[in-house]
This record gives sequence, C-alpha cells and structure tokens, in this order.
Amino acid sequence: MTAAAPPLLVWRWLPALAALVAATPAVLVTGLVDVRSGVTLGVGMIPSLVVGIPRERRRRVVILAASLILGIPITIGSSVSPWPLLACATMFVLPVVATWCGPRLHRPRLALLLIILAPPLVGIGLSLDGLSAGLRITGLFIAGGVITFAVAIALPERWLAEPTDGPMTATGLPGIAYGVLVGLVGLVTATIGFLLDLDHVGWACAAALLVMRPDAHLQQWRTVGRFVSVLVGASAAAGLVELGAGPWAVAAAVALALVAAAATRGSRWYILPTFTTFLVILMLSYPDSVQATGRLTERVSETVLGLVVAAVVGIGGSALLRAREHTSSL
Repeated sequence: MTAAAPPLLVWRWLPALAALVAATPAVLVTGLVDVRSGVTLGVGMIPSLVVGIPRERRRRVVILAASLILGIPITIGSSVSPWPLLACATMFVLPVVATWCGPRLHRPRLALLLIILAPPLVGIGLSLDGLSAGLRITGLFIAGGVITFAVAIALPERWLAEPTDGPMTATGLPGIAYGVLVGLVGLVTATIGFLLDLDHVGWACAAALLVMRPDAHLQQWRTVGRFVSVLVGASAAAGLVELGAGPWAVAAAVALALVAAAATRGSRWYILPTFTTFLVILMLSYPDSVQATGRLTERVSETVLGLVVAAVVGIGGSALLRAREHTSSL
C-alpha cells in the first residue's frame, strides 16, 4: 500500500514553539548587539531546527550530530575553494564516492545524508573564503545545535507524535550512475562559477545539487519550489532592508523565519529555501539597501543558472539512462 503524500504545507505548533524559544539568543543579539551577528547566528540554527525532534529523548542527540555532520561538508568546500581545479574535481568525485560508499555503510539514514546533502553543502562551502570561514560556519551550526538540543531535551515524550516514516533500506539508495549525474552537475556549475568569477560560486552549485533527486518528477517539483521560495525569500529580505528596518524589527523577522522553518518541516512544497535565503540576504547586506538589491539579483539569477544545469544534466541524463536500460532489456 502506497503511503499518502504529505500535505502541500504543514504547520506544527510544538516545533514552532520550540524554535521560538531556541531563537531567543539570535533575537537578543540582533536587537541589542549587532544585526549581522544575530542574523548569522540565526543562519547557524537552521540545520538543527529542520532536523526535527525525535520522540525518544535518547535519540534527540541527533540534533547535535546533524549540526556537526552538516558543517563538515561546508568546511571541505571552503578548504578547496581557493583552488578552482581542485574544487571542481571535488564536486565531481564526492557524489560518485558517496553513492559507492552509501550501501556499504549499512546505516541507510546516514548514507542518504551523505548522498543527498553532502554534495550541495560542499558547494555552499565554495562561496566561503578559505578554511577559517568554513570552520566558523561549522561552529555556528554547532552553537545552533547546542541551543536547539537544550530546548528539545526538555520536551516530554508524550507531547511528541509517534514517528510515521517507515524504515529505510540500503537497497533503496541511488546507485553510482546517479552519483555520476550529480557529479557532472556539480562540476558544470562550479566550473561556470569560477569562469565567470561569481561573487558566490557556491550559490548556483548548491541550488542545482539541492534539487537533484533520482526521481525526475520529484526533481521537477523541487525545481519549481526552490525558484519560487528563493524569489520570495530574497525579495522579502531586500524589501526589509529597503524599508530601513531597525534592529528589533529585523530581530522579529529572524524569529519568524526560524519558527516557520521548524513549523513547516515535512511540507510537500519545498519551502525551506524561503527562510534560508531570507536570512542569508539579510546577513550579507544589512543595512545597505543598494547591496540588498544586488544580492537579490545575484541570488535569483544564480539559482536559475543552477536549476537549468540540474534540469539539463539531471533530468535529461536520467531520461537517457532509462532509455538505455529499456533498450538493453529488449
């Protein structure tokens, strides 16, 4: 029996409340100390908030583990970013190695994290200036994870619903052919970024790799969702800066973004980029309205570039592979 598709948009009040409490340090830093520092702390909280809170307390350590695991690929990307040839080679080789290693780990969830999330996070790291910047982002992720874990561990188990997702098996993991397609997408987008000397080489690369999926229909759905979400998030951030919002107005917006990111987890619509983009544009541009407009244009255009490459190589390549398999079976 096929499981029902999740709702287009969900809103869960318990994660929203937990995120509101966890967001307090970022809100206070934004309002009282420095806007960019507070928003940056908010960006660091995103990974731990979107992981979700397991029902069993002993399993909630995954919040801390995810913050570290998701920070490592960004550090890898930042460490190779000064050398374009090495960076491009890394973007191709890593997905191939990940799909080869995945089934051999015998830990399906960890394997899926490695295959699906590690490549785009390495791509994000290409936008950073060297290893020290990558370590700083990883440190922010860990800080966000510690704060979120401290809030999550206090929640009684009876408040949380039983998990509804079924067990994941290694046989359902994508194979090396998919890894090659992902590697090609990473290689093409990173190469274009370096050749055009883009300010943020990793934006197009990450956009492409974050929508890549073995299922073409799911990739198409995520492609539309990411474009709309990035456009809305970037426009909202640029608009807030353009209006000359004060520190406490920005602090309230940061709280709302973090709460919404946690509360809408599990939605079928790919809505998370709305909140991550909103925070990133604020972090990079506040309080300069001219810079905010430039970042809006840059983010949207580079997202489109990444989505086009993913569609041509990813969806087109998957179609060719299916046609080849069909021909060989005749």
